Amino acid sequence: MAELQELMDQLNEAQREAVLENSHPLLVLAGAGSGKTRVITTKIAYAIEQLGIPPYKILAVTFTNKAANEMKERVGEMLEGRSDVNDCNIRTFHSFGAWFLRRFGSEIGLDSNFTIYDDNDSLSLLASCFPNYKKRELDPIMRKISYAKDRGLTYTDNLQSLKVDSTFKRMFEAYERKLHQVGNVDFADLIGRSIELLETKSEIQQWVHRRFSMILVDEYQDSNAAQFKLLHRLVGPSTFICVVGDDDQSIYRFRGAEVQNILSFPDQYPMARTVKLEQNYRSTQNILEIANSVIKNNKGRHEKQLWTANRKGGKPHLSYVQDEQDEALRIATIVKKDRRFNESAILYRTNAQSVAFETMFKRAGIPYKVVGALQFYEREEVKDALALLFLLTNTKDEVNFKRMINKPARGIGPGSQDTILAYGPEANGDLLAMLRLATEKNGLSNKAREGAKHFLRMYEHAQKMLQEGELVDCAYFLIRESGLLDYYRKLDQQNTTAKVENLEALVNALSSYESSLEGLLLFLEQLSLDPTTLGQEDPRDKDGVTLITMHNTKGLEFDRVFVAGLEDELFPGRSVESDEDIEEERRIFYVAVTRAREELYLLSASARKIWGKTSYNHPSRFLDEIDPSLLTVQGIRPGTDSGGFGYQGLSSLQEKRKRHDAASPSRSSSSSWGASGAPIIQKGFGSKAKTFTMKTVHEAKEGEPLFPVGQRVYSDSYGEGEVITLRMSGDREVIEVRFFNGKKTTFISKFAQLEKIGGE
Repeated sequence: MAELQELMDQLNEAQREAVLENSHPLLVLAGAGSGKTRVITTKIAYAIEQLGIPPYKILAVTFTNKAANEMKERVGEMLEGRSDVNDCNIRTFHSFGAWFLRRFGSEIGLDSNFTIYDDNDSLSLLASCFPNYKKRELDPIMRKISYAKDRGLTYTDNLQSLKVDSTFKRMFEAYERKLHQVGNVDFADLIGRSIELLETKSEIQQWVHRRFSMILVDEYQDSNAAQFKLLHRLVGPSTFICVVGDDDQSIYRFRGAEVQNILSFPDQYPMARTVKLEQNYRSTQNILEIANSVIKNNKGRHEKQLWTANRKGGKPHLSYVQDEQDEALRIATIVKKDRRFNESAILYRTNAQSVAFETMFKRAGIPYKVVGALQFYEREEVKDALALLFLLTNTKDEVNFKRMINKPARGIGPGSQDTILAYGPEANGDLLAMLRLATEKNGLSNKAREGAKHFLRMYEHAQKMLQEGELVDCAYFLIRESGLLDYYRKLDQQNTTAKVENLEALVNALSSYESSLEGLLLFLEQLSLDPTTLGQEDPRDKDGVTLITMHNTKGLEFDRVFVAGLEDELFPGRSVESDEDIEEERRIFYVAVTRAREELYLLSASARKIWGKTSYNHPSRFLDEIDPSLLTVQGIRPGTDSGGFGYQGLSSLQEKRKRHDAASPSRSSSSSWGASGAPIIQKGFGSKAKTFTMKTVHEAKEGEPLFPVGQRVYSDSYGEGEVITLRMSGDREVIEVRFFNGKKTTFISKFAQLEKIGGE
């Protein structure tokens, strides 16, 4: 075992202070790359070795299974040789909820064999309550229900803050009643029903207060209102509470994360102490200065300043490019030159932006990996097989029953299913009992009856196999006897896919679990809580440039980072309305920049096509918050009078037409080409250039549009065209132009690099 003193000696002064403070509620503000995991794990080891706290009395909660597993491993290494070290309860919030509810859920009427519904399952359950609605109509309702539950709200509460009507409350209530009826939970329930248990059963809350004398929460800035409430119930009068996080990295507001939880911690826990971890061990000082210069503009934050003892490093690069193809070409040129593919990552705001990079990299022969693509767990064939297993553990699971009772087709259509479900009250909600009654009372057609009998016999045999400890054989039996194996084998033959291999991977994964109902429940629970644990190689383990959204980069770091798409209305996005929205977007920028260890490239395009539409946007306002002296700038900022899209040097339309028509599609070593075919000067990221302020090109006359519908215009890049639509986006006039070459593009009128044809 590593000596504890040696571990303490490796900590800096602030980290050591965080480990040694164990008498007051503690807020550890851990800046990006400041070694917070080392602090948490050392604090756990110190509590066990020096404070004498038994491991089973320590609860550590984080937000990803990967982080929880890493913490378990580190604590195990620090306390190597202690047989009780695995008694530490190191979990995610949702994993803790599942553990807690399986242990005590019966106290509030929840069977310990409950299934955890994912978003699709929850939507299917809501749809079963309202069969006259289509799923696409119910999807926004289900999302709002989940949002309400993440805020700790039920259908009996005042939901005025959600701006909903009586129909929503009626649907919310019906969904909740149905969920309780089938005996399952959704993700939000893992928190909400745990709160219910603690609030209604005082003896269980007292047990929790006795059980856990130390509670630590990692990534506290990502907690939502319900998790905040749960934590408050878990902490007893003598419980030591420590939360670790960084308000500057709170970027999951769209999921319900509430940055106020970490901002208000000193108010919630009197006598709380705050320790700031500001020394960064990841990035160069130049990169940190970029991050600091932007994030300091947020008002809703704890004051802190990242610094590092690392070398200063080279200046980060800012490049103004023509469009998304030029952006992809420039990045491809850099990574292909030194072939440091595995050390490079491209970060973007939306998944749609990956297309240009994927296309360019395929052409250039550059290996890449897209993080965040369809997970193994989400594939149709895997969901089907899992539905069979979920139904085996809970025979009241109507969602998975409906998914599989007629897949593959066995003559049990919607009408026959209604007939079967009508026996619900008589069968006490047990779906296999309903099947039995339906076959015995002749309520089905001959074909449906035979299909129902086969399905019933299959499950009766599977239950016996599971009771006899034949878990793997039982899973294979269900997949084969249900017809799934033959069904997907035929699809593989027709489409050259590997669906049967995925089914095989699922069965193989079961072999590492105890061959019993308990083993199956554990497998299904772990899979529900962390879908990446099954049948899928982590794409980050493959070779190639990483393509990833900014949200997905939390906890990751790369030697070289390209932050693409730095344009207003993309980043920050069009939906940004309030100061809170802007501060959230600024935090996302901060997270993106601080993923870089050594090299940082920022890119802003003059034009961008996403989902088939081209728009001309202002460079991101976050670029204006960076001191120009911190950057090496390449390219001409849109709207300037020095060339590029802002070029105004030629006064006659005829000369512009000549220049446009003479543009050659051939490429040269001194220029690169965007989607329009218009040349742009490429100096390379290392060249020096001035940074410019965006220039308004057109001024409106009061009461008149800048570009009325029907106005003919000329563009350097696209030639002649005509304005076909006009709309207002806030206080900005936005027009759509159809050019005579067939292209349609969108512009913000006052910044549009267009010349009117035919007078004002």
